[in-house]
Amino acid sequence: MPDRGGVLFVHAHPDDESAGTGGTIARLVAEGVRVDLVTCTDGAEGEIHDPTLDPDEARPRLAEIRAQELACSVEALGGGAIRHHLLRYRDSGMMGTDANEHPHSFWQADIAEATRRLLAIVREARPSAIVSYDENGNYGHPDHINAARIARDAYAAAADASVQPEAGPPWRVSRFHELAFSREGWLELVTEMQARGIPLPWDLGDSLPETRSEDLNPQNAGSVTAVGEALEDGASAEDVAWGRPDAEVTTRVDVRDHLDAKRRSMDCHRTQRQDLGWMLELPDDLADRILGTEHYVLRWLDGRDVDPTYRETALLPE
Repeated sequence: MPDRGGVLFVHAHPDDESAGTGGTIARLVAEGVRVDLVTCTDGAEGEIHDPTLDPDEARPRLAEIRAQELACSVEALGGGAIRHHLLRYRDSGMMGTDANEHPHSFWQADIAEATRRLLAIVREARPSAIVSYDENGNYGHPDHINAARIARDAYAAAADASVQPEAGPPWRVSRFHELAFSREGWLELVTEMQARGIPLPWDLGDSLPETRSEDLNPQNAGSVTAVGEALEDGASAEDVAWGRPDAEVTTRVDVRDHLDAKRRSMDCHRTQRQDLGWMLELPDDLADRILGTEHYVLRWLDGRDVDPTYRETALLPE
């Protein structure tokens, strides 16, 4: 098999690697491709939904707990083959919270310094592709936005020998992919869940225009519910600022042969069961449908914008 280079994933929190990209990571590892995973924050502002934990007791040590969950996930996906890098910023929480103002939070970080840290990893790893989020961090979380910022900046700077030469020899990254959640696919899933009488794990209770953009986490069924209600009230799919329309998805990666690893990875993040657990409890046919294909947008190829009609079935050319 020819050397296709490696893939570097830039994620915001512990657990972000699992549901959206876990199957792709496991598939790349199985194919012998080098995988580097960057986790930017400690996840200390996450919720605690592990029934074996006392939330009051666990809260002060949540960063430590989530580090253990993350190590479990990385092992499930790669069995020791994944090169894992921690940027060690503090979880920022949502906009307007005290955590967001914390001086050690990722949102308050010096972006140039954060990019320098990532750039050193990129130049050491020498990947063919970087994967992160869109400009809005996919759903507006500050840490996702900053992860996308530094991933973009590192992609642009990696080949320029005049930029931060102390970060290592220059390296040109060919591809930049954005993680995408298929709007139509998630709406179809929720419709089928409702038709079968499967309870949705979330109910935001607001119509879409009244819902804050940061509440629209594509991994929350409540977000999908809010979107579905808005569509029922007469909004068009084009009016719904959530997920990515299928027409914009360039890259669909079949990960059905790696669902066991992906599910084990998701199950590692027990404190985050509110976002991940409901997918693990779906009937097999629905779980396979929503978890079996992972979606991306190839944003740049060799530094140039990519035609939205471009289509591929892998992050790297076969």
